[in-house]
Amino acid sequence: MSKVILITKGILRQEICHIRVIMGYILGLTLLAMGLYDFLRYTIEIKEPVNILEAFIVMENQSTAGIFWVTGYLLILADAPFVKGNTSMILYRSGRHVWSMGMVLYVFIQAFLYTTCFAVFSVGVSIPYGFFGRIWSSPVYLLVTNTSDAIARKYNVYFEGMAMMKHMTVLQAFGITFLYMLCYLTFIGVLLYVCSLALGDFWGLVAVAVVHLGGVFLSFINVLHRSPVQYVDGAGSHWRYPCIFLALILVMTALLLFVIRKVDIQARTEGGS
Repeated sequence: MSKVILITKGILRQEICHIRVIMGYILGLTLLAMGLYDFLRYTIEIKEPVNILEAFIVMENQSTAGIFWVTGYLLILADAPFVKGNTSMILYRSGRHVWSMGMVLYVFIQAFLYTTCFAVFSVGVSIPYGFFGRIWSSPVYLLVTNTSDAIARKYNVYFEGMAMMKHMTVLQAFGITFLYMLCYLTFIGVLLYVCSLALGDFWGLVAVAVVHLGGVFLSFINVLHRSPVQYVDGAGSHWRYPCIFLALILVMTALLLFVIRKVDIQARTEGGS
């Protein structure tokens, strides 16, 4: 495990200051800021304070949010499977399985950092307009009970979180929303890494695009729900989504242990990856 952590620290040092990674974070936060602008404009015109945790909850539960937010994250991981000039030396000293687990841990860390940036940014810009606590605010309650959709159409902000507001405090809703985003990003990142390693960089991106856009299509026809609010029912159903993605991540990681034996990483290194 210590070798896995060292390998992860090494790739993190190499990647974190790369212009591609920085642009990925900037792109993601820019897309978030566009949605936050509409939400904060609504709260300002209502002239009522909001809980500073609510902005992240409402933004993540927008039906189209996850469609675009993931683009910044994919830009961060666009160099998958992260074969560098020193990879051959690392493989010689640690072995293929340890190196591959280090890359999986790196993917998880980037997913965590990306989700954290979204959460912190949402909370930060909400501070001048709100309060901190466990209770929901009047503006969000009005948004949920807006039966005519007049508010939603005017400000382009939607939140179908009646069940979430009924069964969860704001702190609980914030935590489960953070977990949902983290699980999905980790899943997409591991999928990109495994497919890029096994099939090549281009086909790795194709596989992720098919899975992501397929999920978007299924959500539009109400076959698959993407938002935490769709799973909250007071009976613990909101844990189903994270458990499913955890199982998928474990399956892909197990598959990786088989794939890593077959891949000619040396050829990728010599090819300048």
